Amino acid sequence: MRRKGIVLAVLAASAAAASAVGWAVLRGPGVPAAAHRPTTALAPTPEGLSLDASAVRTGRLAMDRMPEEVAAALDVHSAEIVKNAEALAGKQARITGTCGPGSAIRVVEEDGTVVCQRLPRGVVSVSALVGVPRVTSTETAQQSVPGGVGRYQTAGDDDFLVVPISLPDGAIVTSFTYVYWDADPRVDGAAYLYRSDDLPMAAVATKDAASEVRFGTTDVVQSRKVDNSGFAYFVYFQLSAEAGPSLMPIAASVGYRLP
Repeated sequence: MRRKGIVLAVLAASAAAASAVGWAVLRGPGVPAAAHRPTTALAPTPEGLSLDASAVRTGRLAMDRMPEEVAAALDVHSAEIVKNAEALAGKQARITGTCGPGSAIRVVEEDGTVVCQRLPRGVVSVSALVGVPRVTSTETAQQSVPGGVGRYQTAGDDDFLVVPISLPDGAIVTSFTYVYWDADPRVDGAAYLYRSDDLPMAAVATKDAASEVRFGTTDVVQSRKVDNSGFAYFVYFQLSAEAGPSLMPIAASVGYRLP
């Protein structure tokens, strides 16, 4: 029995020595052993709960170990997310309807369609840039000047640009306005509002020469009431190959009111 006790004592002393040597190797010379000894648990939290070091390192903490303030904040944010999702689900669909000339959107339905209302007064305008010459062989070009962009004739016999204009049915035409560039002292131009039965409704002519954008307006109008069931409406811009870029239509507009 004494011999067995001696053997056990020797083994315990050897294990202690091996452990001391191992820590000496790990910590290196001159470093206190306490600085390298591992800690298996953290200090208690304010609530008295101990957090496992591996859980902190991986970021996996049980909800029952989280502070009450954090849990309450998560609940608030979750409720807001649900509330916002429900609000987005009830939002109105994209607007799919349109209103014609002389009217505006009054109500937008839940499915995106619209209810229109007619405006008592309004103006419809067209640009000479989109005009098409009456004669296919007429050549034109675009030009920019201070205050406007238009189209002028470059070759061929003197011609007109033709631009359709959409007016609200039943409207009463009250005015016709022409915007132009006329810097040629020899040649004057004009713009006309026509109905598709070749009826001239209104006209505005240029006068003299000036290096600036000008406009002229008339309230003298024939057959004022718009009848889209029987006619279409056009604006004619007069051109001149002789004047070239010195005579350039820019735009025209029609004022109207509803009866």
